[in-house]
Amino acid sequence: MSMEGFVTLQFQREYLDAKVPAEYHKDPQVLTLNGHENESGTLYFWQLYSILGENKIRQFITEFYTNLFDEAEDIQFIKTFKVLGSIEHHIIGQTNFWLDAMGGGKKYAGGQFRLQRHHDLAKHIMNAKGARLWLQHMRHTLNTTLVDFTDDARVKPCIVDFLNFFMEKYGLEYGFKARL
Repeated sequence: MSMEGFVTLQFQREYLDAKVPAEYHKDPQVLTLNGHENESGTLYFWQLYSILGENKIRQFITEFYTNLFDEAEDIQFIKTFKVLGSIEHHIIGQTNFWLDAMGGGKKYAGGQFRLQRHHDLAKHIMNAKGARLWLQHMRHTLNTTLVDFTDDARVKPCIVDFLNFFMEKYGLEYGFKARL
C-alpha cells in the first residue's frame, strides 16, 4: 500500500510547480500515490512504489551501487562514496530515499535536511563531472537486463524523469547542468 513519506509531498509540489501545467495540479490521477489509479500516459515518481514495490526499487539501487563501487574511471569520485560509508550504507540510504519520495512511506527520516547534509558532505563531487559519472552509472543500471521493473511501459521514462528532476534541482544549487 502506498503512503506518503517524509519528502513525498514536498517533492510532488516542487515537481508539479516546475513541470506540470497548473490545470492538472488537482487532478486525482496526478495526485494519487497509486499508479494503477493513473490511467494517463504519464506516470509520476510518487506513484512508482505502488507499481514496483520495495524489492524492485532495492534491486535497482543495489545494482546501481554495485556498479558504482566498481568504478575505475575516476578514483576520487568513488573514494568519496567509500569514505562516506560502505556499499550497504549507500544502498540502504538511497533505497530509503527513493521509497520515501516514491510513495513507499516514511523511510527517509530527516527528509530534506538529511538530504542536504548528505550532499554537503559530498559537495566536492557535486559538479558536472560528478553528475556525468553518477548518470552514467544510472543509465547503465536502467539498461541492464538484471533489473526487471515491470511490464508498465511508463516506469522507465518515469525514472528518467525523476533522475532529471533531481539533477536539475541539484544543478541549480551546485552550479552544473546534467541530464540522463
